[in-house]
Amino acid sequence: MSKTVVIVGTLDTKGEETDLLKSLILKRGHTVLIADTGILGKSDLEADITRDEIAMAGGADIETLKEKGDEAFAQNIMGAGLKKIIYPLVESGRIQGLLAIGGGQGSTIVAPTLKSLRLGFPKLLVSTKVTQAGPRPYIGSKDVVIVPPVADLAGINRLTRRILTNAAGAMAGMMEIEVPEGLDRPLVVMSMNGTVTECGMAVKGMLEAEGYAVLVFHTIGTGGEALEDYVKSEEVIGVIELAVNEVTNELMGGLASAGPDRFTAAGKRGIPQIIVPGSADFINFLGPETVLPKYEHRNIYSHNPQATLVRTNIEDNRRLGKSIAGKLNQSQGPVVVIWPKEGLSTLDCPQKPYWNPEADKALLNTLKQNLDDGIPLIELDSYINDDKFAKKIADEFMKLLMPG
Repeated sequence: MSKTVVIVGTLDTKGEETDLLKSLILKRGHTVLIADTGILGKSDLEADITRDEIAMAGGADIETLKEKGDEAFAQNIMGAGLKKIIYPLVESGRIQGLLAIGGGQGSTIVAPTLKSLRLGFPKLLVSTKVTQAGPRPYIGSKDVVIVPPVADLAGINRLTRRILTNAAGAMAGMMEIEVPEGLDRPLVVMSMNGTVTECGMAVKGMLEAEGYAVLVFHTIGTGGEALEDYVKSEEVIGVIELAVNEVTNELMGGLASAGPDRFTAAGKRGIPQIIVPGSADFINFLGPETVLPKYEHRNIYSHNPQATLVRTNIEDNRRLGKSIAGKLNQSQGPVVVIWPKEGLSTLDCPQKPYWNPEADKALLNTLKQNLDDGIPLIELDSYINDDKFAKKIADEFMKLLMPG
């Protein structure tokens, strides 16, 4: 069945490459629409969605952007306009794929659109910029296929021809392939990371044995963003949070923040939640050189060359407790907090480098002082990765789903 793909490119600089992508996808029997995000130059390649239309949708016109001469302003206008045009086309089912090509400017302009498109929708970015800046500014928490062209996209040659052909083939393949049928069981969303994996996998197994499906998100920043986005719009019966480090990172300047809205989507929708303050014992950084100077005197643990952790202290955990309580108190659905007295992660338990009962107690006491009376806080004489703790989570979750 023929599908429709939008190719987004700056035609005055990437016209030759865009034309090649178009011809390759047309050969697969699909329809192509071209969106031109250029501003200054001209192109012989005709656009289906013109730069003038995109600029006007973003709140200005091309001539104004040229006269103003402000690149950042122009990119914001074109980015907003492209999203305003493309998003409704996707949601209405009029297009089935998006392939974008660009350097720094082109990638920046298409970024808001890529971040807005739903999970599972075929989307691909050929970008010379992503390998330098990293993917997160351009794709956020979405499932975008990134193709680094290696060479600059300054015309067609033996290398760029091969890479663009691969990109066109990938886009066609994503649109053409059929998702196999499966049993869609009631879905539970869960967060975890490596320091609470044993608990997470045990809970997952218990819930799956009861007939539920469990979708796990890794708490590294983008994972939490994706979790919140998913819970906002998908059919989810419950959320189990086993790690709170993304909230810690947002508060303390770490590098695994999922933004200020973490721990809010489920509450706004009234979805039942189990909250375990796992991984509250650390702030995430990358290499040791990325640790903020104010933390250099702290207990620092190197997990690997790109994962350096800083132990939270009493004051950090008081701030964290107030933040979590404030978010949970806004919940429109049932919430239960479960606390493991013998440690919050693989690093925070007796004889481990982050075992600090005083710091943990500061978090526990702050939660007790700030949580609304209607939110129970259950304390268990257990380590977070013990089987009996996982069993308690599963039991309490089942009670939330079947009250009485």
